[in-house]
Amino acid sequence: MIKGLFFAKRKPGWTPADFQRYWRTTHAEITRPLTHVLHYIQSHTLLVTYGNADLPFGEPPYDGMATMWFNSVEDRRIGNLTPAAQAAIEDQANFTELSARRFLLATEVMQKQGAATASSVHLIALATRKPGISVEEFQRYWREHHGPLAARIPGLRRYVQNHPFPQMYGGRNAPLCDGVAEAWFDSLEDVKHATQTAEYRAVRADEPNFLDTSQVAFILTQDFEIFRRSGADAGPKNADHIR
Repeated sequence: MIKGLFFAKRKPGWTPADFQRYWRTTHAEITRPLTHVLHYIQSHTLLVTYGNADLPFGEPPYDGMATMWFNSVEDRRIGNLTPAAQAAIEDQANFTELSARRFLLATEVMQKQGAATASSVHLIALATRKPGISVEEFQRYWREHHGPLAARIPGLRRYVQNHPFPQMYGGRNAPLCDGVAEAWFDSLEDVKHATQTAEYRAVRADEPNFLDTSQVAFILTQDFEIFRRSGADAGPKNADHIR
């Protein structure tokens, strides 16, 4: 099972609300015939985070992230050649800034298994490794040392690391970053409280040991499940929490 993460920015002239409405309705309907996609979740950047200096992490660099699961890289490649998939790909030009699209194929490393609720806030962090550290060293440190530190943050319900496929490096499809962390909290207030704890400060203090801290980017989102194929063993097992 493989996981694809797609980061999107809205088309110039579109408001975040217009972008999200089109993505969740018109574009979502176009994707439903894609039988090679086993599970599809849209994570919409919280509207309250735009232009809000009182919230942590600053202005969101993306308007959302789509997550899709596939049986294999080959299934994804072949499936994307179908007319239905081409229609979905072509529709992206109607609401996204094509030059700003980013994509990552990754494997999941579960750091904290847990449930979320309908009001959960999904924090997504894009990480780039420190210069001079190899991909293998970065992934090992992140998985074995930094991940367990982050899993201790109070209020954290679920925590997943996404490690890019090693074969993505060195080619024209090099990954946009070296890892994507996903963390779920019950509310935005819980996120803000977490950033004031000693455990969170320990996590941020550890980042210079393996990250290029100038490249770390965050978005705060809410999840919307678009579909899950019957019997598909992909993605969160507690998917009933997603609207």
